[in-house]
Amino acid sequence: MKRNFKMSWAFNAILGAFLLSTGSCKEEELVFPQQGNQETVVTETRPTAKPTNLTYVSAFNQNIEIHWPTLSDRVVKAQIKYKDGAADKILDITKFSDPTIIHLSELKSYSFLLQYFTSDGTGSKVTQTTLSPRAYEADYKVANVSAQAIPGGVTFIFPNTSQREIPGKLSYAVEGKSFEVDLKGNMQDTVTISNLTDETKKIDFSLKFQDDQWKRTATGKSQMAPGLLTYKLIRPTVVPYIDGNNLVLAWDNETQDPVTVNVQYELNGVKKTATLAESTDVKGKLSFDVQGKATAIAYTLKTEGLTSPIQQKQVNPLGLVNKALWSASASSVETEEGEKNGKPESLIDGDITTFWHSTWSDGEPPYPHWFIIDMAKVEAFGRFGMIRRYNNTNGFKTFNIEVSLDKVNWKMIGKDLNFNSADSPAAWQDYSVAPVNARYIRITMTASRNGTSLSTHLGEFRAYAY
Repeated sequence: MKRNFKMSWAFNAILGAFLLSTGSCKEEELVFPQQGNQETVVTETRPTAKPTNLTYVSAFNQNIEIHWPTLSDRVVKAQIKYKDGAADKILDITKFSDPTIIHLSELKSYSFLLQYFTSDGTGSKVTQTTLSPRAYEADYKVANVSAQAIPGGVTFIFPNTSQREIPGKLSYAVEGKSFEVDLKGNMQDTVTISNLTDETKKIDFSLKFQDDQWKRTATGKSQMAPGLLTYKLIRPTVVPYIDGNNLVLAWDNETQDPVTVNVQYELNGVKKTATLAESTDVKGKLSFDVQGKATAIAYTLKTEGLTSPIQQKQVNPLGLVNKALWSASASSVETEEGEKNGKPESLIDGDITTFWHSTWSDGEPPYPHWFIIDMAKVEAFGRFGMIRRYNNTNGFKTFNIEVSLDKVNWKMIGKDLNFNSADSPAAWQDYSVAPVNARYIRITMTASRNGTSLSTHLGEFRAYAY
């Protein structure tokens, strides 16, 4: 037992010495990059402080930047190998406090091999990283500019690429006159061209950046039409009408950009002016006394410092619109109702004893049914009336009314309205609507009076305007 104890003691002593020596070696061991491909850190923003890990920056101007971590005192050199074009490149780095900048000849993917060395020439394992440089700043700005149409102009937004100014020029021509705007890339990257009043014409813009540091000139072209001026957006919505003793000018201003409205008119031989300045109301309104009389007005709209052409309008009290130039169409037509009946023209012939009828002899399609009235010109529409078929009470019960300026875009101005197809005797039923500009009026019948009839009919339609 004694002998065994001595042997165990000796074995433990040897084992302890081995462990101590191992620990001592680890304290002197040089920490190298891991072997193989490391996960590349690529950023567009340079580190603000020395990174704790090796950081690669895919930089502008066809550069790669390497930002070094804190290294062991035993590291005296880092060696970078890569291939640029046909040439094999080797860089020896001995200063790690500053980033290493590598300028490359092409915009493509490059493979970089990195190895550390000690003073006695001992090398670490090799780390491989693959990444691509970014374009020259000037080229990048031209290639990535964003052009946006705004009311009466175009805004150019250039990407910010660094902290140094890169000067340039923006050139264009309007109606044969040339213009040039100085650019200050990175200092002022948003440029707005204003006072462009014709949104129907595209303008050719020429871009140029001159980067003297890299002896680089980048040029480009952009074609863009200006946005519709706010007053041109508002003008089609202006509706003048008589309300009691007052003449009212109403408009829509969805942009809520300030608009100044100026109206010239006469009252009892005296020239007068009515003005509303810098209105931002979505539903704008200017009202002034005309003693309820028919009045000729001349008005302008001013937005973005530009004034619209003078608009002239004769505004009358609400009255019936002459049907002489009207036309009508319908979802279907019945040909078996006699020579004067069935067709949509019977709705506007001025005769309440004729009528339009949806088809029943050819399949009798179900509700809804519709007809469209074309008043031939835009009217300040304010009321309409309908009268039932003179000899039948099984017409429609509910309907919708829409108006349009172009027969393409429709605006609902009345929904689920009631019509009495059984009134006795047949009489005009009139409906008032908020004044609106309209050329086309569409009536859509949605349900029958008796709940069973599939077809429908109507005697006559009329409209009132200002």
